[in-house]
Amino acid sequence: MGNQTALVLSIVFDRLIVLRNQLVHGGATWNSSVNRAQVKDGANVLSKFVPVLIDLMLSQPERDFGDVLYPVV
Repeated sequence: MGNQTALVLSIVFDRLIVLRNQLVHGGATWNSSVNRAQVKDGANVLSKFVPVLIDLMLSQPERDFGDVLYPVV
């Protein structure tokens, strides 16, 4: 199969976007039993990924990561 890290991450993040949309738009609401396993799994993935991403970004302060897409207004 080879190295398919980019493909796997793309699939995982596509599914996290769907989960995010369900949460934001009411498909999975507070204290409901709908999508609880997916919410837990998504939180576990993000709890591991986000610190690594932040460490990578902080270790390369000279690198331009682009504009902030959602600036504070």
